[in-house]
Amino acid sequence: VAGSGCLGGGGEVIVSIQQDVSVEPGNAWMETEIPDLSDSGGAIEYIVRAERAFDVYFFANESDFQQYNGYIKGDDPEETPPGHSEFSQAAVPADGKDLYEATTGDGGSRQSVESSGPYYFAVDYSNYRMENRVEEFDDPLQAFVDLKVIRKRSLI
Repeated sequence: VAGSGCLGGGGEVIVSIQQDVSVEPGNAWMETEIPDLSDSGGAIEYIVRAERAFDVYFFANESDFQQYNGYIKGDDPEETPPGHSEFSQAAVPADGKDLYEATTGDGGSRQSVESSGPYYFAVDYSNYRMENRVEEFDDPLQAFVDLKVIRKRSLI
């Protein structure tokens, strides 16, 4: 029986990361090995938590990512693209917890990725776009990353 196009709980998990990461001030933790989902369709879900403010960027455009990556490496890029609007965000205080949290919709549920890749995911602890102020002498960001990328099952 073929699916209706909704991912629901089905699909093949092609990237699954659940780990603690440490990010130095002015830097980012990045996942750059996310396969293109445009042929098969797919979704992303993530929850990132830390004790201090940070940003999450999801780039679905190589040029935008190169501008971002240049900034992280100390360059002064011509532009500072904001990343994919549905998936990039500043972390906010989590309800009832002493943590900041950034998630896909509804607390980390799957969201369809409608754009073609390549894709890049970054937990940012820098002054990129001046959304969060990070001083070079701040302690590293200790964050927990739970990231899944799901490819829709092919209808054979």
